[in-house]
Amino acid sequence: MHEERRLASGERLLVDVLGPGEGRGATDRHLEIFNFLTQPFDFWMSPTETMLLSRILTGNADPSLADTLLVGRIDGAIAGAAWHATDADTGELGGYGFVLTDPAQRGKGVAQQLTGLAVQRFWDAGGQASYLGTVNPVAQHVYEKFGYASFNGLTMRALRPGLDAAAFDGEFFARAGAGGIRDVRLGDLAPFTALVMAHEPRDWIVRDYTESMFFAPPAVQATGCLRPFCNALARHETNAANAWKVLVNDRGRLTASANLWAPAVGARRDSAELEFQAVPAYVDRAAAVIEAVVDEAAGNGIRRVRACAASPARQAVLAAAGFEVDHVRAGDLDLGDRRADVTVLRRDLAG
Repeated sequence: MHEERRLASGERLLVDVLGPGEGRGATDRHLEIFNFLTQPFDFWMSPTETMLLSRILTGNADPSLADTLLVGRIDGAIAGAAWHATDADTGELGGYGFVLTDPAQRGKGVAQQLTGLAVQRFWDAGGQASYLGTVNPVAQHVYEKFGYASFNGLTMRALRPGLDAAAFDGEFFARAGAGGIRDVRLGDLAPFTALVMAHEPRDWIVRDYTESMFFAPPAVQATGCLRPFCNALARHETNAANAWKVLVNDRGRLTASANLWAPAVGARRDSAELEFQAVPAYVDRAAAVIEAVVDEAAGNGIRRVRACAASPARQAVLAAAGFEVDHVRAGDLDLGDRRADVTVLRRDLAG
């Protein structure tokens, strides 16, 4: 699909709008897009994000991911690109990223045109909420024009017009059956982002210890938005010991997650760090997701699992999953108005 937009400069912006798997492959055209997004302006992606981009462009993303790639050209040369993704099953939650404008073309409204196209397609398809991360005030201003608002730390969120921001998470993640546990998949990128960036449960404080994400009101302190998923998925896919399970409720919504991070080689290859999240309505099921991850890890050579908690509520979930206190890191977290202790819990697995 092609779209044409007139820029403020009077120039024509021709946009290729590529749906899931559409127009992908290992061609010179796709290499051009890859090089545009990764070079030569600056190094703005993590290695795992670069790997994800390569999969998207070559068509190797799995069917669980439904994405739209937008490439805008002026006089045949790439002027800007953007990407929006959701899961193929429900299409309710989206992640917006890989947004870049050629420095020589900035100030003409290229990113604005691409963002408008991406967001409108998402709403037209029934999308409910879209997430992105940025520290650039100019970019934030562009995104605000399309409904994105500061949500948590570096994160911005746009809700479908007419939805109540204050009530959205409580209603969207409400209890709907006990849910089922399955392996994570690429299409969980946006649902996991919504989970890890959610305000609740506030008293857990730790959102993702491995990614240095902590809830210190009024915001989550985060180093990225989609990046935590990319990093954890790369670890999961490159080392069988890094089990990752998610809980999906009866409405198809991801409501809890647990994943491991263990070195592939070396003296600590049988020791893993656990990370987990859950929405309030499914905190009682978090231990079951952790148990599923630990059971799989034991079959892959993991003999010891550790996890961190900075509150009694999070520590209680770990205790329910068989973890015991190992040690306490006094004052480990700087939460702005105070320092918080971190309790490290441990579970030894059968040899």
